[in-house]
Amino acid sequence: MARLAFGLLASALFLPTLSHAADILEPIPVVEPAPAFSGWYIRGDVGYVFKSKTDGHWAFYNQFPGVEGIDDYYRYDELRLDNAASFGGGVGYRFSDMFRVDATVDYFRSEVNGRTKCPLMIKTDPAHGLGPFDECDYGNESKADVWTLMANAYVDLPTFGIVTPYIGAGIGAAYVGYDDVKTQENCPTCKPGYVPYTSTSTGADDWRFASALMAGASVDLTQSLALDVGYKFTKIWEGDAWDYDAADKSFGAVGVQTKDNGFNVHTIRAGLRYSFF
Repeated sequence: MARLAFGLLASALFLPTLSHAADILEPIPVVEPAPAFSGWYIRGDVGYVFKSKTDGHWAFYNQFPGVEGIDDYYRYDELRLDNAASFGGGVGYRFSDMFRVDATVDYFRSEVNGRTKCPLMIKTDPAHGLGPFDECDYGNESKADVWTLMANAYVDLPTFGIVTPYIGAGIGAAYVGYDDVKTQENCPTCKPGYVPYTSTSTGADDWRFASALMAGASVDLTQSLALDVGYKFTKIWEGDAWDYDAADKSFGAVGVQTKDNGFNVHTIRAGLRYSFF
């Protein structure tokens, strides 16, 4: 009888403890970690290039027999790239949550318009019938293809929900290829009967140094896809524009006659970045 009472007492004391221990030993839910990105991504962009203006210089070739050659160099007053659409793509790698790099190729084709004053020796030529302060200028019309190949680095700033602001910089090369240019002399006050000068010159092309600054934000659309919207400033250094016309070449002129002083290109763009797992 005493043993039975002792057993009942032990059961009463230890059953709650065992029950509590069983609760503690219940399986703990395992949270699966988010899949890790490989670091690699690809991107595609479209943009709008705003008008940009520059100047340059050009060589005056003297055709007078016996003294053929470059007489002097003159300032080219204004050269403009018109608004244009741009297209680009690239491959990148993310090293950390804050730092990534990519290599990009971008392209746009623009209308080109230029204007420069006639030099004093032209204005005072008797055929023009002008004084040194009368109006006379050359107008140019052409087109240009502009390619940029850049290596870029970005710093991603703290994320706000699904939005991540960023800043970046790039360095690389630009290819600028001009089409043939049509030149028209504008001389509203030239003497009656004067035939204004017209010509067509071959376009030049070359590779130049280029650099860029970027700022924008990305918006996460899915785990691997982001919308990238931003602004890009590209500095393209000086280079060749147009060769001499046929008349100058017939007197021995060779090489490039007109050079531009480079362009500051402002672009707003939007694109998609896809990150690989």
